[in-house]
Order: sequence, then C-alpha cells, then structure tokens
Amino acid sequence: MKYFEKIDKDLLNNRNLNSHEKLIYVICKSFEFAPNGCRISHKYLLRRTGIKTVRTLTKCLDRLQLFGLLARKQINNGTNHYVFNKNLMQDYIQHNLNKRRKITLAKIKQQQSYIQNNQQNVHILKKGK
Repeated sequence: MKYFEKIDKDLLNNRNLNSHEKLIYVICKSFEFAPNGCRISHKYLLRRTGIKTVRTLTKCLDRLQLFGLLARKQINNGTNHYVFNKNLMQDYIQHNLNKRRKITLAKIKQQQSYIQNNQQNVHILKKGK
C-alpha cells in the first residue's frame, strides 16, 4: 500500500530553507498523525537525510523552529517529540527555554564552587627551558 504526503508548494519554493531543512520537515510531518505523535530520534533523521553530524541536524531543527514550522521537546533524555500545532509549539519552546536556563544556572553554580575551592591553592608552574 502506498501513501502520499501532501506538501504545500510554499515549502518547496521557500528560499530561506535549505534542502536538508525541507527534507527534515517532510519526514517529521509524515509522522504527525502516528499513534504516539511524531517521535523521531536524531539517529533516525541522520540515516534518512544523509546528514553526517548531529550538530548540523540540530542547526537545521533550530532553524525550522525559528521559522515556526515545528517545535521539539526531548522526552526522558531520549527520543524527541515534534509538534506542528502553534499552541503546543509555544509550550514546547517555553519548556526548552526553562531547561536551558536550568543548565546554565547549574554550570554557573559549579564554576563558582570550583573557584571558591581553589582560591586557597597555590599553583606552581614549571619554567620552560
């Protein structure tokens, strides 16, 4: 049985998105009405798109989110859940911002404790020849 996915021609003619971003959007959109929603791992997207690095994939996903085409949220440090509904997008974006804020605050706290613990230590450097 063959299935067809209907794609808006505005997406194809969009000059702001590159080919990888368009392909990622089409793949994610094809899973929109799956029983558990669109839950796709980075590994799956890397295989399907031919993108070599997770960093490039993340940049493409960030740009799609920036243009308001989709939003994602990581579930239990594993698979990502993608949504296309504007109201849910706002919730997911707020969740990601809060998560990044917590990570940043934890890093700052860790750096401050490291500085406080190492203030009493004297570091001796070897003089080069």
